[in-house]
Amino acid sequence: MQIAKRNDWKTEPMLSVCKNITLKKVYSQEEFDRIAAGVIPEQMEDKWFIFYEAPWLYLHRSWTGFCIFKVRFEVVAETVKIAKVQVNRELAQYSNTDDERDASMLAILLDSRSERDVPNQMLNWIKGQSSNLEKP
Repeated sequence: MQIAKRNDWKTEPMLSVCKNITLKKVYSQEEFDRIAAGVIPEQMEDKWFIFYEAPWLYLHRSWTGFCIFKVRFEVVAETVKIAKVQVNRELAQYSNTDDERDASMLAILLDSRSERDVPNQMLNWIKGQSSNLEKP
């Protein structure tokens, strides 16, 4: 497994227009190691470039390089937990402003990287997305 590094892809720093959101997650060391390995896009459909520089995990959109999420982790006993999450709120870079939807999407991204089972999380996220489209 290749470990993603910042210089493996185009990245833009997160601008100062960001917001702290809450996501309570705890991972085993093995799960965290899979998350920290990151993601280097291999094809057009790969939407994320993810890399880890302790103690922060950076999640960038692959097409634009915009940093959408920053997640700080800390070790607690034999586990690794999320200590802080920042989400991009610069509307020119990222149009979502719903903290709960961002937390759900981030949970799906992290859990899928850790190889946890995420189908129900994804279905709930998709249902929420479609209900947002129906609102006037």
